[in-house]
Amino acid sequence: MSENDKGFSFRQLFFRDTEDDKPEKQIEQDYTINKIQQAPAVAPEQSLVDDFVKRLQNLINQNNKPGFDFLEFTESLFEEKQNPGPEVYKTVFRIAQKIDKSLTPARLLDSAMSYKDLVQQTAEAEVDKGELKKQGLLSEKDAERNSLDSSIRDTRSKIQQLTRQIQDLQNQDVDLSNQLLAIDQKYSSQLIEIDRKISAIRNAKEQVLVSIVDVESGIKMNLS
Repeated sequence: MSENDKGFSFRQLFFRDTEDDKPEKQIEQDYTINKIQQAPAVAPEQSLVDDFVKRLQNLINQNNKPGFDFLEFTESLFEEKQNPGPEVYKTVFRIAQKIDKSLTPARLLDSAMSYKDLVQQTAEAEVDKGELKKQGLLSEKDAERNSLDSSIRDTRSKIQQLTRQIQDLQNQDVDLSNQLLAIDQKYSSQLIEIDRKISAIRNAKEQVLVSIVDVESGIKMNLS
């Protein structure tokens, strides 16, 4: 199997039923909770979640370390059974040790941690980019709103001062007011799209991390 194909034989590890995943599920005691973002307020589209899960899965595959580590161990687990139990863990580990006599549960757990950190850092970087873009749009929106508010104030002041220009200034006031009302609609779709993508990144990260931890916990329970 090529490096780019690694991991695709156990897609169910990463692509999980989101309805079955419970937000309160503890990822792992030694993996600090503050690394996991809170559930986003905007529900992501499942297609976006799946897309980011694929990207994270490909990233893991591309960063697969030489030799037999967590990724190869997990792939072997799911080749044996869709929902591997304790005996499958032990059997796969015994076979793996024949391939790599230096393999230990601790080494598997160390490589699992490195993949978790990779997923965490990558997802956080993507979220940061999305948040930065969102803040930029919000700043533009505020700047336009403030500019129009100022124009409206100036216009209304001129209306009071210049009787001869009342009609023209009133028309300008109406036009600027309409622009002000249209700002929310102008930016709404862009902001919603960014929130969806951010939510998708967070959900994809959560799915991959929970999946890795499932196997990691199995290793600790059955092999350590």
